[in-house]
Amino acid sequence: MNSLEYALFDAAYSISVDTSQYNAGDRIYLPDTPVLANKKITGLFVFGLALQEPNTQDPDGNVITNSNIGQFYLTLVDKENVDFISNVPLFYFMYGGRQIPINKELVLPNCYLIKQSTAATQNIFITFFYSTTDQKDVAEVNPLALKIQSMSTPVESSSFNRYYLSDNRILVDKKFKNIYSNISTGQVNSPDGNVIVSPMNTFLTLIHGSDIVLYRLPVLYLSQWNSPFRLRMNNIQADLPTSYIELSQNVAQSVGNKTVFLNFEYTD
Repeated sequence: MNSLEYALFDAAYSISVDTSQYNAGDRIYLPDTPVLANKKITGLFVFGLALQEPNTQDPDGNVITNSNIGQFYLTLVDKENVDFISNVPLFYFMYGGRQIPINKELVLPNCYLIKQSTAATQNIFITFFYSTTDQKDVAEVNPLALKIQSMSTPVESSSFNRYYLSDNRILVDKKFKNIYSNISTGQVNSPDGNVIVSPMNTFLTLIHGSDIVLYRLPVLYLSQWNSPFRLRMNNIQADLPTSYIELSQNVAQSVGNKTVFLNFEYTD
């Protein structure tokens, strides 16, 4: 799959991998993450752009900038203990780059990173996209049936760093095909005039019932202004009042009064 059009997915989950205690050449095994066990992983993204950017933090305060990410290599191991992806430069898994198909269940504690420089990035922020349904039976939606509804979520300086989405009645019980954010660089204002927090510093968690559908999905990935790049959500549903935004920890402490602006593409 060399296209920038991503594979269908039902959910996504992000983890942060601390690489600071490892020496050059060491294997850095991925953490055992129960929510991803026995899931068909359709693909993954590593946080960052194919350009240098400032030291961006995740919601816990870990620096996850992509500086020196080219020093890392990723090996993925499936349930048959086969390393079907072996020492692929991590750069190829970055947002906006070439999409490498996975489409397998992984044994995460057997998967690992190798870094070749002690000066490399300390934390690697990885988002796994996965499927919970038989996607062969999923039909594409008629584009004429799609609708888009916008939502602004106010944020302010806070140590709590959790901002719940609005109870938008139009989006109740709707099936999301995609979610869009604004562009990733420069100051942009929402339609009501409020400054929008940069997608680089914004993370989205969607909850449906007792299930986490999206966990700390970087809103950067929703900035799909580059027309060949498109995420493909497989009829995702969410209870918006229990879903929330988090900001980079350092940004949450000093953000002032701004907003996170999203557009939800859905069908009835």
